[in-house]
Amino acid sequence: MITIMKSVVNIPWTILGFLAGLICLIYKIKLDKRGFVLIFVKRLWITEIFLKRQTYGLTLGNAIVLSQYADEKILVHEIKHIEQFRKMPLIFPVLYLYENYKCGYENNRFEIEARN
Repeated sequence: MITIMKSVVNIPWTILGFLAGLICLIYKIKLDKRGFVLIFVKRLWITEIFLKRQTYGLTLGNAIVLSQYADEKILVHEIKHIEQFRKMPLIFPVLYLYENYKCGYENNRFEIEARN
């Protein structure tokens, strides 16, 4: 019940995830049995603009946007970010961006947790 409530609270972020997928031209959508959505795009160019680097996955709320070059390791990493969203509904993106600003991407504690 708590997981469902936290998923509902993250709906605004999930909608942003869908919009990111639309902007990057979705070619496939898959619903996962764990309650999140996989959105596949050719190229995740939106992150290149905002993060100034190429990425193969992006998680917003309960949506994971994956480029065609993403592999299983990237998917596992992004699923970890969904878990982080569910632990800290609504506030996670703010904390993530603050941590990224303060420490940089490589030393961002949320990225370190997702890599392990």
